[in-house]
Amino acid sequence: MTDIDTIIIGGGISGLYTAMQLRKQNIPFLLLEAKSILGGRISSKSIGENSDLSIDLGPTWFWPHQQRMIQLISELGVEYFDQYTQGDALYQLRSSNVPSRTQGVGALSSYRIKGGMEKLISALAETLPTETVKNNHQVSDIEHINNHWHITAINNDSIQKYQAKRLVLAIPPRLIVNYLTPEKYLSKSIIQSLARQQTWMSGQAKFVAVYEKPFWREQGLAGQVYSQVGPMVEIHDASASSDQGYALFGFLGLPSFTRKQMTIEQLKVKCLEQLVSIFGEQARKTDVCYLTDWATDKWVATEKDSVEPPRHAEFPIKQHEQELQRLDLHLVATEVSQTEAGYLEGALAAADRALLQIIK
Repeated sequence: MTDIDTIIIGGGISGLYTAMQLRKQNIPFLLLEAKSILGGRISSKSIGENSDLSIDLGPTWFWPHQQRMIQLISELGVEYFDQYTQGDALYQLRSSNVPSRTQGVGALSSYRIKGGMEKLISALAETLPTETVKNNHQVSDIEHINNHWHITAINNDSIQKYQAKRLVLAIPPRLIVNYLTPEKYLSKSIIQSLARQQTWMSGQAKFVAVYEKPFWREQGLAGQVYSQVGPMVEIHDASASSDQGYALFGFLGLPSFTRKQMTIEQLKVKCLEQLVSIFGEQARKTDVCYLTDWATDKWVATEKDSVEPPRHAEFPIKQHEQELQRLDLHLVATEVSQTEAGYLEGALAAADRALLQIIK
């Protein structure tokens, strides 16, 4: 059995950021991630053969007021740029497939990571010694015995045992209920709170089409479209940087149970046809298309998530603070944040709150 001071479960932004800060404090830790890759809900796909550029199928934006994100990006030396909003917006109404044009987008300023959000994940991972991060480790059992955490994980059909003084859970609340045997160490009250909290982004599906040229910009368009026709209800410029890796992406408005009746290829065809109906035949000539349906990812969405309308996170962590402190258990997913919950900033805020308690 491996004995360590702190175990972190979850290799998304909050888990990696927590690990980076623990390392600065010389607090020994081990991070366990169920998937083969890090990032959690941050997912980027490469643009053709140019591995230096990728487009995002998960979280995409952060905003000027989100100072934790800006500070972290600056510390890691990751570049970012302004979301492209120059030009007019389009509205596609049910009464007509022909979109109407509105002068000027007038959107709030937002930022994107140059080359894709995976650059941030890679930069965080590079701050950690390789032996402290273990991918493909699916935690199957957790117990709290004699003030120590006992964790069992499955790695390639091999059972791994770990013991720790402190446990950090960097995964969505409902996944804790589904996978981490909370009935063995948590009260019914906190389990109920965890189960009520919807997993942010779990019901979403995103489509991205990559192009050689930004034809919409050449037409004086921002790439921003709002549609009552669908399947995409909201479309934006998704270029990997300000001047290369040109792309459009859209959020699908079809509910997850409807999407389940179709293949990914069928959904991609419908999304592409919608872009053609909006922008013309030039929208058909893509370099590559991607579609990710987060409702089908078992490490993100639960069955309950897939049938609920989306809502903002509101987890009552203060109500359960005494129990969590007694166990030396820390929740750092974005859903439990008391500020900016659901956003990348919220993930960092939740981690900072836990780190204050840990370091103190």
